[in-house]
Amino acid sequence: MEETKEKRNLKVINRDVLKYMALFMMGIGHLITYIEIGHALFLPRAVLRFFVFGQMFAPPIFFFFISEGYIHTKSRKKYAIRLLSMALITQIPLYLCHYFTEGKSLTAMFTSWSVLATLFMGLMVLIVWDSKWMLPVRILVMLAITALTWVMQAEWMIFGPILIFTFYILREKPMIRYFVLSVLLLLHQFICNGFFFDLTFTSFQWFIPEMIAITMITFFYNGKKGSSSKFSKWIFYIFYPAHLLLIFAIKMFLK
Repeated sequence: MEETKEKRNLKVINRDVLKYMALFMMGIGHLITYIEIGHALFLPRAVLRFFVFGQMFAPPIFFFFISEGYIHTKSRKKYAIRLLSMALITQIPLYLCHYFTEGKSLTAMFTSWSVLATLFMGLMVLIVWDSKWMLPVRILVMLAITALTWVMQAEWMIFGPILIFTFYILREKPMIRYFVLSVLLLLHQFICNGFFFDLTFTSFQWFIPEMIAITMITFFYNGKKGSSSKFSKWIFYIFYPAHLLLIFAIKMFLK
């Protein structure tokens, strides 16, 4: 009983705090990365590394809250439409930020999709899983949706929907979920590293902030909403395209 109480006392972080932390780390990390690190050399090297690699704290947080949002939303249909709308809107600032400044054609807007598209696909996987279709049909459709993220060349392709589904299906078994997510994230980094790992910090510098994220979710998240204001609700949708537009404006100014 005492151990349970101690565990409960550790859970001091609510939903909004986690999301704001993720937005902050992602925003600063993207800013430094996309405007080229050479423009940020006035910062100490340790600070640069902290924010560049620390941006990987954000994806597991947002994958987790897709599963949480799916559970708690009053209308899954409206939730899906809202997420799809933001994914489509985000393609414009994504193109401007990544491809316009490099002189690439508009086709890039339709061949490389943002992580918001992956979040939407992950949500669709959950909807299909809880549908009344026969199990083999559900599995085939879920695999097709997951494969589509690769066809779209979306950020976190393949792994995004799998991680979202893992968060959802193992929500009542946090320690098993923690282990499975650790393996999946390690596999993701192994692939991103060109199917290579060695026992150096360099091989794990992207993996560490991801592990910090799932550790905070597992041991410190208390399941509470935090603020119920409209600002808190909509900032999480608006921030991604808005911060890409800001980065684009800064890149144009520096040029």
